[in-house]
Amino acid sequence: MLSANGKWAIGSIIVLFAAGWVLDYSFLFALAYMLIVALILAVLWVTRQPSLSAYQHLQPAVVGAGEPAHSVVVTTNTGGRSNAPLIAGNIIDGQSRSIAIPRLGPGQSDRSLILLPTSRRGHFKVGPLTINRTDPFGLVRRVTHQGSVATLIVHPEIHPMSTLPTGHRRELEGSRSAIPQEGGISFHSLRDYVSGDDLRLIHWRSVAKTGTLMVRKNIVTSEPRLMVVLDTWSGSYDQDSFEDAVRVAASLVHAGCESHYPVLFRTTGGIAADALPSGEGQTAIMRILAGIQPNSDDPGLNGVIRFADQADGVSLGAVTGQPPIDKVAGISRVRPYFDMVTVVQLGEAFDRPPMDIPGAVVINGSTSSQVANRWKAMFG
Repeated sequence: MLSANGKWAIGSIIVLFAAGWVLDYSFLFALAYMLIVALILAVLWVTRQPSLSAYQHLQPAVVGAGEPAHSVVVTTNTGGRSNAPLIAGNIIDGQSRSIAIPRLGPGQSDRSLILLPTSRRGHFKVGPLTINRTDPFGLVRRVTHQGSVATLIVHPEIHPMSTLPTGHRRELEGSRSAIPQEGGISFHSLRDYVSGDDLRLIHWRSVAKTGTLMVRKNIVTSEPRLMVVLDTWSGSYDQDSFEDAVRVAASLVHAGCESHYPVLFRTTGGIAADALPSGEGQTAIMRILAGIQPNSDDPGLNGVIRFADQADGVSLGAVTGQPPIDKVAGISRVRPYFDMVTVVQLGEAFDRPPMDIPGAVVINGSTSSQVANRWKAMFG
């Protein structure tokens, strides 16, 4: 690839040939040929590949917003002679960051540390490493790629918030186990038959299909469950309020997991993920929240009706922006199915009171920090 100097040299060659032809001056032709030779030598110079190998790894690859993360780049001279100093670049979220590679003797390695941006949530591509090689006159530049592309995942910021209100007093000796208590009437899954199991629990359809005795595993569902629903309809938000809504949803999921509740995470666009009382599954939910974006084709809060069949023993927390009244009707329709319903609205710029949703507790705020403070004042 021609550099700016190389393009200047091409232009100069054309001008020198034209002037030499018009003026019949052989010295101008000689200058033009000298530039041609310089360009040829420059191409030959950069054609020779540097004997370098490079790889990178992220430390760590998953962080919370604002936490430090680095790309560790290791380059090694794999040739039999020293390499000239080079300038490499690491592509981070579409932008290149320069890395100076010093002169390395045969077999020597250099380790560079690049601080990665973690101020906002997201899934960010890091790499590949680009090595820029140019000739001594800077006429031609060649870019080669080394190493693979890594992904940095930045989870949303978490605010200190208490769990969703359930409307029930939790038993002091309530279950804290990641394994649901067996023996109830709610179907959970299938498992292998164990001697002594109640024969009435044998799942004959699976037996006929697999030839293996399987029994239904039923669990006790008296332990309150929490459902956090994030409205992902773009019409509910401006640019900033959706980020605030994601932070609040992440904070409610985190609070539920920290209190050892089963947490069901849903979006109005159809994404679903669950976390056990042990906290298993929380990381998967945070990974989803790191990359989630609003959608104009989303049904918004009217899509909450699809969760009515999962509402038994569940307290609902819906997080939204400032949707129109007709988009909130879904909350009113599902209210009878849930033990308790709480709605959080983000993006209120004029400190107006929250919308009135019969049977639901509604908190309204301009930012996630303001909502977290109001949440603490209301629920502790």
